[in-house]
Amino acid sequence: MAGWTPSQEDRNWLQMRIALLICRITPTCAEVVRMVSLGMDNKLPLTMRIKLRIHYLMCTFCERYTKQLKYMRTTAREFPEKIGKVSDATLPAETKERFKAALRQ
Repeated sequence: MAGWTPSQEDRNWLQMRIALLICRITPTCAEVVRMVSLGMDNKLPLTMRIKLRIHYLMCTFCERYTKQLKYMRTTAREFPEKIGKVSDATLPAETKERFKAALRQ
């Protein structure tokens, strides 16, 4: 067997086995959503965090969702502190009337 190199068929079989293993140990996107929500209130177990990381390697959508959720949570927590900085400006009466007319049409 000296100098033996795997054939394309052997490599494809190995790649398929690795892909199946990854699919078995990683959660689905729906499970990721649930896990991320749980993780907002409590620290997730190490195994769950590892599964999430592996899932993120394959699914950028779930990773992006997690980042957006964390951003919204941070922003929402800052809101009460910045409530005084919110403008109290109102729309002019004629602008309000234009909006009402447009909505009626």
